[in-house]
Amino acid sequence: MADSIEAEIKEFDDVLKSTDLLVDESVQIYELESEKGNVIDELYNSLKIITEFLGFSVDLPPKIFNEAEDTKITLTPSLDIVIKKSNGKVEQKRLDEFSTKKIAEILKNSIMPIIELSKNEKIIQNKNITFLKSITTKLGKIEKINSEDKNLDSSKKSPNDLSQNMKNLSPSETKLPTEAS
Repeated sequence: MADSIEAEIKEFDDVLKSTDLLVDESVQIYELESEKGNVIDELYNSLKIITEFLGFSVDLPPKIFNEAEDTKITLTPSLDIVIKKSNGKVEQKRLDEFSTKKIAEILKNSIMPIIELSKNEKIIQNKNITFLKSITTKLGKIEKINSEDKNLDSSKKSPNDLSQNMKNLSPSETKLPTEAS
């Protein structure tokens, strides 16, 4: 009888040890899930700052979401995934609502297109700045002529002197560049 009581106590101890181990493992998994959630939130918030600033939308392949080929899927600047099906129905989810694996697939298919759009935008911005600098330089020459005219005795100058000075500029000094875009 004492043997059966000891065996029963040993069984209870084993169950308690197993339960402790289960609780420890569960707590660790809970902490890891919580950390994963925090990391996804940080990723989402950091990426959203970039995408909202750039303002680009990127189309994603329907296969990522196991959708038909005629489904249009777009990652918006606010990191929403908009899924427009061929029947007209639209679904919308935030990037951070997907699994880690799905987020990785979305990023894999969206980062390079966003980089390419950014490179093109940089080219356009550089052309615009070059254009504006050129115009500013040309207008600065007129401003210089005007300030020189003001320094001279105003009684000796006629109102047409500024236009006369502009006529004396070479064609390259008066020709305006065309805007790149």
